[in-house]
Amino acid sequence: MKKAIRRNKKKHITFLYIPENESSVKTLRLTSWIPKFAILTLAAILIYAGSYTVAYRNLKDKYEISLCSIQEITAINNSQRIEIERLEDNALEIQEQLCDNINALKEIKELVGINDDNAAPPNIQDKSSNTYQTIPFQPIVNTNNTNYTDHIFELKTSFVSLSKVAKSQKTLIEDSVAPIKDKVAYLKAKPSIKPVQGKITAGYGYRKNPFSGRGSEFHKGVDIATRTGTPVVATADGTVTYSGWKSGYGNMVIISHGYGFITVYAHNSKLLVKIGDKVNRGQQISRVGSTGRSTAPHLHYEIKLNGKNVDPARYF
Repeated sequence: MKKAIRRNKKKHITFLYIPENESSVKTLRLTSWIPKFAILTLAAILIYAGSYTVAYRNLKDKYEISLCSIQEITAINNSQRIEIERLEDNALEIQEQLCDNINALKEIKELVGINDDNAAPPNIQDKSSNTYQTIPFQPIVNTNNTNYTDHIFELKTSFVSLSKVAKSQKTLIEDSVAPIKDKVAYLKAKPSIKPVQGKITAGYGYRKNPFSGRGSEFHKGVDIATRTGTPVVATADGTVTYSGWKSGYGNMVIISHGYGFITVYAHNSKLLVKIGDKVNRGQQISRVGSTGRSTAPHLHYEIKLNGKNVDPARYF
């Protein structure tokens, strides 16, 4: 019986509480497992709270790192978008420049009389009857889509395409330079203006003899009547091959222009150039006179093409 009472006492814990203003003692009797359970529960709560705090801090750190990464990615995307838009503008400018170059080249060819309508440049299509245009460059930046990987790839592709067009255009221009230069040189060498202002008193071809009035003779050029001393100009670029006196022609200048063209200026009162001088179209070479076989002040003007006289009036 005593052993049972002792065992029963061991299974309980008694707490004594003595209030300050009361003489009685209050007791709280609990079974022995309750404090143990409370201690274990408190320990569990503290462990859980500590784990939660650590996990929360780790999660917060990851969130802050992720937020920084997102901000960096957003900034990079914005920078890429701006760069892509800038590159796209550059591509459009390049395309427009290519169009302008081709149009300018065609205009130059048309001005110098080179016709190559059947030779359209590679990768360039004729969108109108008058101008060449390159293949349209489509904008590739979509502001609603922040994934610029495809945009960058398309931009690179577009620049490759423009590069090919530029190379084709360069080849076209290089191939056109030689014929354009040759055509320009031909136009400079081709007589195309009147050597002196005045009235044509005798044309090219057969005419009556101006001295006897009888019979006919072949006139190899044209006679332009004007006052003595009037300036005579070269009708095209060339080199003076003769400057001096010649029987029948008086004071005479002969200019070789190349491409088979030779011009003759006769009956001058004064010569302003000498053999070997380079002259340009419109440059003064002599002054009108009546030297040689002449009846009055005038300029006798001839054009020879490949050694044969031709009608100068066709070249005014």
